[in-house]
Amino acid sequence: MRRDARANREKILTAATTLFAQQGVANVGMKDLARAAQIGVGTLYRNYPNKGALCMALIRDEMARYTTRENIYLDTTTDEPQTQLVTILQGYLDVRIAHEDFFTIIESETTPLEFTQLLQTPIYHDRIALLIRVLRRTQPKSSEGYLQFEADMVAAMLRSRVFAFERHQRHLSNQDLLTYILKLLNQ
Repeated sequence: MRRDARANREKILTAATTLFAQQGVANVGMKDLARAAQIGVGTLYRNYPNKGALCMALIRDEMARYTTRENIYLDTTTDEPQTQLVTILQGYLDVRIAHEDFFTIIESETTPLEFTQLLQTPIYHDRIALLIRVLRRTQPKSSEGYLQFEADMVAAMLRSRVFAFERHQRHLSNQDLLTYILKLLNQ
């Protein structure tokens, strides 16, 4: 990537981080972002075709930190498998809650094709691999196919619309969500 293109991306990410923190993700328009980054709207759209793509870029590093941190935990822990599962799920719920607005925009501004492509990204694959890794420890007799399915279903349960509904309409706390997911997993 050219130096000026890299500089523009950095300006966009910095402006987005600032504006999203000040005004909320849903309240910031693409024109506002271009103005704050001191770039043209066309440059913004060339880098990020919609706000969902921009949010994905911003959350990518946080998700990488989460999976790295939790994989290190799994590499070094002597905790019981059940405790490991709780730790992994709690960590993801913490990230999910901290960045709920980002995930909502990512999922709402993607077409079905883009969403399918999202399921092919390293962010998704790393999260699913982490879940499979810990589920394998709690269910050593389960087939790989079943563990894959189970991990995908946990991820599906935590998609933005369902997650927001459970948190804001059903008034479930982070702890409630964790408890109920564990029950669904028969843990």
